[in-house]
Amino acid sequence: MDTQNTFDIAHQLAKAIKENQIYLAYIKAQKSIEEQPELKEKIRAFREKQTNINHMHFLGQEIQPELIKEISLEFARLNTNKTAADFFEAEADFIRMFNEVQEIIQKEVMAGFIDK
Repeated sequence: MDTQNTFDIAHQLAKAIKENQIYLAYIKAQKSIEEQPELKEKIRAFREKQTNINHMHFLGQEIQPELIKEISLEFARLNTNKTAADFFEAEADFIRMFNEVQEIIQKEVMAGFIDK
């Protein structure tokens, strides 16, 4: 298989993902969030806090239990809004699907290189 064929297949995979119902549901949920600027801002602020906590964790810094409780409560509050809950669910489904595709590719590519 030549390089061009590999890229062609990658483009086919991207197209297949974009036509998948999970992806389409995620895009629809994103558009619903876009239509509600106040909710969009709340989710953006939540994501910023979430990113900061993830960054602290990645750096090996101690994360205060109060901070974990605060973000958990904020997530729960956001999920009381059906539009936000649908968005988070659609996003989780898409991430799960994408990770599974990535895992399949990784396993196949690495199969001959990893000692078992």
